[in-house]
Amino acid sequence: MTNAWTLYDGLLAPIPPGICVRDACLGTHWSYVEAECGMGVAATCRGGRRERLSGVRGQSLAEVGALVRSWDLEVATLGVAAINAWYNREDLVRDASGRVGGPTGGDPFRELPGELSAFEREHGRRAQLVVVGRFPHMEGLEAAADVLVLERERRDRRDLPDTACEYVLPETDFALITGMAETNRTMPRLLELARGARVTVVGPSATLSSALLDAGASAVAGSVVADPEAVRAAIAVGGSPLAAGGLVPALLARQGPNP
Repeated sequence: MTNAWTLYDGLLAPIPPGICVRDACLGTHWSYVEAECGMGVAATCRGGRRERLSGVRGQSLAEVGALVRSWDLEVATLGVAAINAWYNREDLVRDASGRVGGPTGGDPFRELPGELSAFEREHGRRAQLVVVGRFPHMEGLEAAADVLVLERERRDRRDLPDTACEYVLPETDFALITGMAETNRTMPRLLELARGARVTVVGPSATLSSALLDAGASAVAGSVVADPEAVRAAIAVGGSPLAAGGLVPALLARQGPNP
């Protein structure tokens, strides 16, 4: 196994010094960091050891991004949101040949069923799909593939514990991995286990960076903040920036076949 920190080193290194953080909120369900370059969001993770966190306003974005290394997962949440404030911007995504918005915006829950059906026609069997993290509206995926869901806090009796990743990811054809795995630091291992599959990292926490593609993902289906005021207002009251309409879906994909 390569050094698990390599992914995070790759995410942090391109963030230039001197970008000031203007505002931040560690919310009940979602968090954000707003800097001079833009705003990033992340789902709030809990757990790990407790650390004292001083105010991050006025610090550099690179310094706040480095909080992703914290083993207090609430603190690490702000680190991911800061990283996303740098990467999850329309100009950078388009410069990297990614997509922002559009009819589906690269939503894997709409686009992947077609790929799964094509796989069955080509291989003469249904595809195996492992989903790390239970998402809503998975009916289309379940109709097109044999789906296994891994969930740390299981809410459905069909879900497998997340420790099953060691057994099922090496055997799967496709995988969807929640962007929250960046925050809880399971992402490097999950990508390594799924290196034989077509992997999409998905959700507003997902960083639209080639570092994830270099680490083994085939695509990242994340979000760009389109309405910062709507995001701030929703998170301040414990709501969802998705429901508030403050986010636009975006996709960054590997060019060519997986290595």
